[in-house]
Amino acid sequence: MSRKKFAAVAASVVLLGASHADAQSTQSNQSTQGAFTRPIRFIGIATAGSPSDIVGRNAGEVLARQIGTQVVVENRPGAGGTIAATAVVRSEPDGHTLLLTSSAQSGMPWLYNNLGYDPIRDFAGVSTLVEVPNILVVPQQRGWESIKDMIAAAKAKPGALNFGSGGTGSGTHMNSEKLLLAAGIAATHVPYKGVSEGLVEVMAGRLDWFFSPAAAAVPLVKDGRLKALVVSSKRRMTVLPDLPTTAEAGIANAEYQFWIGLLAPRKTPRDMVVRLNGELQKVLGTPELRDRYRMIGAEPLHMKPEEFDTFLLADAEATGRIVKAAGIKPQ
Repeated sequence: MSRKKFAAVAASVVLLGASHADAQSTQSNQSTQGAFTRPIRFIGIATAGSPSDIVGRNAGEVLARQIGTQVVVENRPGAGGTIAATAVVRSEPDGHTLLLTSSAQSGMPWLYNNLGYDPIRDFAGVSTLVEVPNILVVPQQRGWESIKDMIAAAKAKPGALNFGSGGTGSGTHMNSEKLLLAAGIAATHVPYKGVSEGLVEVMAGRLDWFFSPAAAAVPLVKDGRLKALVVSSKRRMTVLPDLPTTAEAGIANAEYQFWIGLLAPRKTPRDMVVRLNGELQKVLGTPELRDRYRMIGAEPLHMKPEEFDTFLLADAEATGRIVKAAGIKPQ
């Protein structure tokens, strides 16, 4: 997607957001003022057991108890999250089918052609759920004690090292591409359908590194099966307090924010979006869920629908800059 086209999309989303309440007035009257009349489905872009799956299932469990309606998580991984996104964008826009997505959403406009829908314009933000720091993990057998050791190995043999991701365009992919640009090194990208598959390859020594969401990596690091070198966030993690940030490790401009959230089809009645957002705000404020998320290194993150819309646009533009600088071609 060109910057000119993206700017046009961004402008159209702003206009859509400004007129959303009026445009949906007829549908709102038919939605019984935000009532849930059947189970709510979270259609996930990632595999079962992935960070977004874990986060979504925990939120869904508390939400179901809170509103008295079943919440079901369905995983439809593959094609960078576009399989799940396609299913949701084509679903009935009544607030009962939501996309459980992540930073991968921001890469879709730049990495996939001919989707038949726009991954930004055709969705409405319901709420972010968490922010999850990514941890750079490497095989124990490499013997690297710091990220500088890894970078030195990459510079000694340009292009010889490889790194994994949870799929082309995913947050795990973009985080490594940002590191390559910041450190001035080259390496080979190996995409997988999900995070767990890539982590298995790192433990086996077939991958040199993986920028994994903390939710998946922390248990493996604590068990000694993986070596953690840095965390991608601006601040250190409570769960791994000795792990430096990329900036502290001497790598400037390598920070990356990995988020997980829920989107609805753009034509979903506004009263349903607002009701869902309010319920999720209460869910994310429960000590039970905060404690569950923090145990896996995730920090609850709630945004109002309009804040999420604005955030998603900005994140997509930032991802586009990484895609262009890295020379990644759309599929």
